[in-house]
Amino acid sequence: MSTDNILLLPIDVLVNIFKKLKISDLRNVMLTCKTFYNLIKHDNTIWRPHCRNTLVILNNSSAQELWYNRCRTSHNWCKGFYKTKMIVHHFTNYMPWLIYPNSEVLVVSMGSELYSYSKNKYGMLNYKEEQWKLEVPKIKRKDVRTNDISRFILRNNFMVCGNRDGCTAIYKVNNIKKRPWLQYHIQDCHDSGNVEVTAVELIDGRNQLMVITGSDQCANIQFCSLRKDGSENKTFIYKGSDLNVLNISMYNNAGTKCMALNNMADKLAIGLNGNSKPLLLDVNSPRFLITADATKNRKQAVRDIQWHDENTIIYVTHSGVLEMMDIRTQEVIYNIRDPFQSSLYCVKSDGHNAIVVGSAEYSRCVLFDSRNRNNHIQMYFTQRRTSPVYSLEFDPHQLVTAVDRGVGTLNFNLYVPTEKQKDYSHVFF
Repeated sequence: MSTDNILLLPIDVLVNIFKKLKISDLRNVMLTCKTFYNLIKHDNTIWRPHCRNTLVILNNSSAQELWYNRCRTSHNWCKGFYKTKMIVHHFTNYMPWLIYPNSEVLVVSMGSELYSYSKNKYGMLNYKEEQWKLEVPKIKRKDVRTNDISRFILRNNFMVCGNRDGCTAIYKVNNIKKRPWLQYHIQDCHDSGNVEVTAVELIDGRNQLMVITGSDQCANIQFCSLRKDGSENKTFIYKGSDLNVLNISMYNNAGTKCMALNNMADKLAIGLNGNSKPLLLDVNSPRFLITADATKNRKQAVRDIQWHDENTIIYVTHSGVLEMMDIRTQEVIYNIRDPFQSSLYCVKSDGHNAIVVGSAEYSRCVLFDSRNRNNHIQMYFTQRRTSPVYSLEFDPHQLVTAVDRGVGTLNFNLYVPTEKQKDYSHVFF
């Protein structure tokens, strides 16, 4: 009788054997015994080769995650295995915006209120009870505008909300899990408050805050300087005309639809209303590094813009195009259209190869690989509503989307997919 036992082989020999196996074979070997299961699961060198030609969803918080888990969740993303869950449902139509900093606490706007939801012990968002909520200060106008929050951002320890009533609210955030407190309220930002604030950004300096605001109905962006104050629970109210304001005119009298500041806080990417290309502003000069004179079109708009990395920006347009631009050469290095050729409302990137966009119909999101210039990777009908996806966030484990009457999640962290596969990776046109 032979006494040879594969378990007696050195670990490096076993690893080299497992490297040559297919994923289906690795799965079968993992089921044979606990020793092989732990070895294959925890040895990253076995799984890295399998990820070279596939899309792997990454983020900054997953740097220490096992490559086995990365492959597993990314496979679910690409093949359409996920479980849906509604976090928030209401009966009033809104155009919500959401942020999910470090995948810890979800903050979503509904009308003029902000709601926060934290994770439960299983790592999923606790939709049964909000962590905190607040209502932004409102100013009554004589026109038909609402007091809703258009967009808001979180920079360092400050949350900036741009409102449709023409004002901007700045909250101090000592801990995102606790309710922020209103520190500054800037009234009548653009055109004496006659137009809404559609885009906001913030530069956090040593002794002052620089609040950047834009409106899609006003042909300039404003830089408002606010002196930092260490007082707790003290609110400062300003009129826009009372502040030290720097106005920078947009090209061809175009309004500002969206904007995004890079990590170094020295370059501002601006999406225009009435143009299919963005602008790039050096905030220290200030001067435009990238212009968009040749692409003026009143039927076009850049609906959302993000920094993919320090050298590239990604943006989506009203015509349903996703583009990536290298700011060093000012050339578009990636261009692809929505599979249904519908308008796109929002875009997010993992900073590597994965890009997810939200479309204007059927609560649909689309996953793209920046290395694949021909077609999309997968589509997700995130909710049963026919609404646009106004905002989204994602990490390797889940996709969070905000539509007109609710917020939902898609959970891709499934070990044994029990949900029916929803594969829409085929090309439609």
